[in-house]
Amino acid sequence: MSMKFDFRTKLLVIVLTMSLVAVLTSDILIYTLLGVLSVYLIIQGFGRQTIKYLIVCGIFIVLRLLSGGQGITILMPEMFLFMVLRILMMVMAAQPVIGMPPGEVVAVFKKIHAPNGIALPVTFMLRFFPTVRSEFSDVFSSLRLRKLLSWKHPLDAMEYIVTPVIFRSSRIAEELAASAESRGISNPGKHTCRRKIEFQKRDWIMCVIAVCVTAFYFVLERTVA
Repeated sequence: MSMKFDFRTKLLVIVLTMSLVAVLTSDILIYTLLGVLSVYLIIQGFGRQTIKYLIVCGIFIVLRLLSGGQGITILMPEMFLFMVLRILMMVMAAQPVIGMPPGEVVAVFKKIHAPNGIALPVTFMLRFFPTVRSEFSDVFSSLRLRKLLSWKHPLDAMEYIVTPVIFRSSRIAEELAASAESRGISNPGKHTCRRKIEFQKRDWIMCVIAVCVTAFYFVLERTVA
């Protein structure tokens, strides 16, 4: 049975992960943090996504080991491998938030009296990226059907992919904004949610664990350095 945490707990984990990713320099600490994030996702029922993340991260880890810190040709310099691995870890920390219902996020932001300048962009983002991902899938399916994807002509293939995605993304953004306004997202009154929004005992436990783990990694980083 998977555990469900409050949005504020997930947000704290994201912030702490970003701070660790920005500070940690030891590869061993990064790899162990990857394991910690995997456990964090698995207990919330994201086992399949965790396997995908680990496979992709494993590929970049192997590439870094094979390159010996020199990078893989000019197309994959060491800095690129260094950054991609850390970006993937931040995406892992954000995975539980990506699939959250926007209505629940809005209700939480209203409950903690967050300014609209922060609440509204985050809410739009949570609805925008899953929709765009679906659009990407449709574009690729259409291009495969028309046999327009070819490694022999990479620039043409890139144009066929990027152009429709840009136009669709713009249209999706406008539709999501109109939909949110029609539902009263900017209404200054009280917003309610049919889901129970409560900071429960497991949220406190997870927050304490996250803070302790972060402090532990900071101490280890100073020791290793």
